[in-house]
Amino acid sequence: MFLDSFVYMFLASVAALFPVMNPIGNSFVVNGFFADLDAEQRRAASKKIVRNCLIVGLGSLVTGHLIMLLFGLAIPVIQVAGGIIISKTGLEWLSSKPASPTEKHEHVTKEVTLQNVESKLFYPLSFPICLGPGSVSVIFTLMATASVRDNMLRTGINYAIISVAIIAMLVVLYFGLVNAHRIMKRLGAAGNLIIGKLLAFITFCIGIQIILAGISRIFHINIL
Repeated sequence: MFLDSFVYMFLASVAALFPVMNPIGNSFVVNGFFADLDAEQRRAASKKIVRNCLIVGLGSLVTGHLIMLLFGLAIPVIQVAGGIIISKTGLEWLSSKPASPTEKHEHVTKEVTLQNVESKLFYPLSFPICLGPGSVSVIFTLMATASVRDNMLRTGINYAIISVAIIAMLVVLYFGLVNAHRIMKRLGAAGNLIIGKLLAFITFCIGIQIILAGISRIFHINIL
């Protein structure tokens, strides 16, 4: 009986986290930042993103209520703020122009190191793109569901199961980050441009949806 409930908790956590974390789709979004990295640098950057997401995810699970209480924050406000950041990132990608052949050649001849993207690994790549306010709000919801009154052991086990679900999502994200460029390479320059703009538009729409979800919760109205 207990085993069934633990399995159900894990599957429910995965089902709740997968759509908002979207590890496969986000790996293609982040791939645009990794275009100039070699395989070793890509793996190193991917590990740092996964590590950052793990810290944010598990940190939200363990200290989420305490942080929100200390700063007086509400989940809807976090959703609106994070949605604005995601929308801004998507809009920047949409408005950016592809580099000309000359510019591209000059760029490639420069020494490319991990330091070129180091400053972006936490913001905006880890948070809010790979693990954003939507994911944090889902983790908070799972945390509330997992709490069992007067049963610290059961609550602790449930929290551990949610942690395993978060880790499972990040494992999928890591393999996506490491291998997304291979798929993009097969699409060619035109395919990359189309996919890149499409993903930018989707990222912009995701941000708008998170903003509207936060607004609807703040004003208790059904927008979506």
